Amino acid sequence: MTIKVYLKDVAYEKIKKLLIMGELEGRVISENELVKTLEMSRTPIREALQRLQNEGFLEIIPKRGVYIKEITLKEASDLMHVRVAIEVYSMERIPELVTDQHIADLKSNIELQKAAIEQHDVYKFLQLDLEYHEYFLKIYDNHHFVGTLNNISDRLIQHGMKVFNREPFRLLKSVKEHEEINHHLEQRNFKEAITALENHILGGRDYYFR
Repeated sequence: MTIKVYLKDVAYEKIKKLLIMGELEGRVISENELVKTLEMSRTPIREALQRLQNEGFLEIIPKRGVYIKEITLKEASDLMHVRVAIEVYSMERIPELVTDQHIADLKSNIELQKAAIEQHDVYKFLQLDLEYHEYFLKIYDNHHFVGTLNNISDRLIQHGMKVFNREPFRLLKSVKEHEEINHHLEQRNFKEAITALENHILGGRDYYFR
């Protein structure tokens, strides 16, 4: 069965990637430039821009243009508190569910994080970072929590790109904090793992405020 791909969806994914990677210069997006860059007509591009506005990436002002919507301190704080709520809640309820295989999978993820750092691939690192955190929600087996994290992941990655490109040394700090969480899990010290996870997330929030 052939799956039909719509140009508006292709445009959406490409423009969103440009936004996340910070590859669109300035605050105002040129529709003409997108037409040239994506080699598409205006219709799918406009539909993609409308969708990105609905998701909070852009603001379209009639007769003035399309503006990139920067993440605010309030939004960053709200996103991190959502993460604390669902991740800590899940961690508190998985002590009897965590297996040696789960811990092995988390360790493998961290090794991939280290490889991404060595390759200076911040975008890949951030994807792996979110997969690491998502894993706890999957162990708890709450699909709504997983969906919630996925819904905010693009905004988290977008701002994470700015933070870690500006202060790359924080990448290794994040890895060490993941290893600390893993250590507590391996020792079955779940109280310490919960504390380490919460401190890790809230510490990430503080990076955004600097």
